Amino acid sequence: MFKYVLLIVAVSLSYGCATKEVLFKNNFLQEIKPESGQVASSSDEKPGRFFTDQPDVTDDYQIHFNYLLAKDSIDRELDINGDMEEILLVFNKAMLRATAEHKDGNGVPKKYKFDFRKDGKLDITFIRLKKNFKDLKQDANNDIVPFLFHKHSMKNLKKIYYNFADIDSRDGGEAGVGVGSTFLRNKSNWSKERILFNVLHELHHTQGGGYSCVPGMGDHGHYRNQERRVQLTSGTTLGQTYAHSVEGCPQLQDSVYLTPTSKEPYDPYQLNCMFDLGGYTHEKLTSVIKKQRELGKYNWRIRFGSSCKWRNGRRDRRGYFMLGSNKNLLKD
Repeated sequence: MFKYVLLIVAVSLSYGCATKEVLFKNNFLQEIKPESGQVASSSDEKPGRFFTDQPDVTDDYQIHFNYLLAKDSIDRELDINGDMEEILLVFNKAMLRATAEHKDGNGVPKKYKFDFRKDGKLDITFIRLKKNFKDLKQDANNDIVPFLFHKHSMKNLKKIYYNFADIDSRDGGEAGVGVGSTFLRNKSNWSKERILFNVLHELHHTQGGGYSCVPGMGDHGHYRNQERRVQLTSGTTLGQTYAHSVEGCPQLQDSVYLTPTSKEPYDPYQLNCMFDLGGYTHEKLTSVIKKQRELGKYNWRIRFGSSCKWRNGRRDRRGYFMLGSNKNLLKD
């Protein structure tokens, strides 16, 4: 039996403002009691569900969403009951407001470019892994990323693949350039609001940030002061990752995955995966690439932002390879 709980949650969507706004009337997903006796369905075929990425309506950069389960996970139908779509549409409304009100931005409201179907609905793919939950790695993305790449051919380099993963993992979410996941069964994601905060945070990482050259940023993609209530911690407002005045350092407002597209956009895949910095010449970026090339093999601890999820981590001891490639990017 499903339990529905109604809760009015008020949060601030303003940058330094006391204005309150309701995000969700029903702030909880369908809950499944352990004693309900429900088990994973023998068939995932359900009306309105898609098992492949549907034909694109544009060849622009875009973010594609998956509803992902382990082999033995209970299907809560979040891809077809409206829950995922509701969270993501509210998400982009929060993004529009935060970008418009950012004190260092250009004043232009921006949102992420989502992958839509021809009928105008969000394109959400249903994914069921071949492993039971207990057999997944401690960091579930280590199983998820190669599965999407090899088994579902999700390898379009102009797309970010983002999973609403109805399983638990070590953290509430984990992401890098190319792929990210929010783990809905993690204790930190106990409401739609908390899920929204998590997706805002992780999508920063899919954009390559936070870059270490951003004021206040550490070397591994997070602010040194974790108490700041911004998207790279937990909140809806934007910090200096979005816009700043540091020369030669990327800022989120220029990502190709935001619309309207910047006049000087950057592609996080080129920066964080291919080490092609273009005009981004800040020493905190160039020194990392120099160190990696001197090592001749990839060390994930030495980086200037988020890791590349298209990297073949099994081959790090021999160099730096993308999934499906034999080219060592540190030598060739």
